[in-house]
Amino acid sequence: MAKSVIQTNKPEYVNIEDAKSFGEYVKYKRTAQGLSIDDAASLCGINYRTLDKLEKGAEGTRLSTALYIAKMFGIKVSLDA
Repeated sequence: MAKSVIQTNKPEYVNIEDAKSFGEYVKYKRTAQGLSIDDAASLCGINYRTLDKLEKGAEGTRLSTALYIAKMFGIKVSLDA
């Protein structure tokens, strides 16, 4: 039997200002879709450890990888100029 995914709470902030808040939002979107971290990493074509580190707010994830993950989870990234 597959492990059930517990949805995390939606972060209350409006702007993502650091790696930790970005990771929390990615985790929220993943769990809202009912995806385990293993399944989500597989669907994104990335290593489980990469997604785990990103969700925990660890520094060092490539910007291109972070943007790709955001796109895969339907997270719109925009700049305020």
